[in-house]
Amino acid sequence: MQTIRQGVEYVAVAKPTIMFVEDDPEILETGADALSAAGFRVIKATDGQRALQEAISRKLDLIIMDVSMPQVGGVEACHCLKAMPKTHKIPVVLTAAKKDPAAKKLGERMHGSVRVLRKPFTGEDLVSVARSVVKPKSLLL
Repeated sequence: MQTIRQGVEYVAVAKPTIMFVEDDPEILETGADALSAAGFRVIKATDGQRALQEAISRKLDLIIMDVSMPQVGGVEACHCLKAMPKTHKIPVVLTAAKKDPAAKKLGERMHGSVRVLRKPFTGEDLVSVARSVVKPKSLLL
């Protein structure tokens, strides 16, 4: 937690927590590194089933999740998240390759997500989307 002096009061700024869900190890590491460098706390998962387990057990500010993954894909996981009282308010950004068959349906409906990010994307793209969805949390001390 970072403390910033603001006038005569101090404000503690907690790092927002993002879960990044991606089955491609290179994209997962690169994206997680970019988000961490931008000041986010990052939880990583490699499939939708693990993402659901983590979402239930943690306080998350955002989930960025790939559409096509083994076991439980991003669209199915997003539907499950939006159906559960404990997780339905967590914003979800879905990522999808332009040529992914599952991505064609995303143009019509976003399946409960707040945004769709098309691959390939850069670390800067990922950070920009995260910043547009997650606002810093602060507590007066």
